[in-house]
Amino acid sequence: MSDAEAAQAIAARIASYLAAIHPGEPNPDDLAWAIVHTLKQAGLYGHSTHSSTHERGEQQLLTLPDQNDAIRVIVCAGEFDQRTLGPLHEAGDAALADPTIERIVLDVSRITFADSSMLNEMFRLRRAGDLVLVGPLPPSLARVLELTQALPLFRITHSIDEARTTTTR
Repeated sequence: MSDAEAAQAIAARIASYLAAIHPGEPNPDDLAWAIVHTLKQAGLYGHSTHSSTHERGEQQLLTLPDQNDAIRVIVCAGEFDQRTLGPLHEAGDAALADPTIERIVLDVSRITFADSSMLNEMFRLRRAGDLVLVGPLPPSLARVLELTQALPLFRITHSIDEARTTTTR
């Protein structure tokens, strides 16, 4: 298959995907996600790796070393949906099981896609203790929070340092 034929096939798959999920005009976040997702499925979109991350599919997760301040920092990058949420769920379990941890800081600023599965995980962590998000919120996560009217339920800071020092509600 030539590059032109491959591009045409990918464009057709993207068009059929968008037609299925959005009969009208797609939103730009959905269009960008559909393009990247389709290119990755076709093996035409590379992703970088980092030796200190746990990778599965299209997401990366990094748990920063604890600083003996009762705070666990988890940095998320990439796509977080039902299929790729496992490492975050495991990191959350580890933080919740550690009796020395009083706050979880979740850096969501590098997320490229998040759906309701990510929101459910954030609610799970919030119910179990003190959760602070580090932004800015990526468009897909902001949209999920906006559509569910859950945005006011989360504390959002601009940096990990600010999240460490913010006061509990």
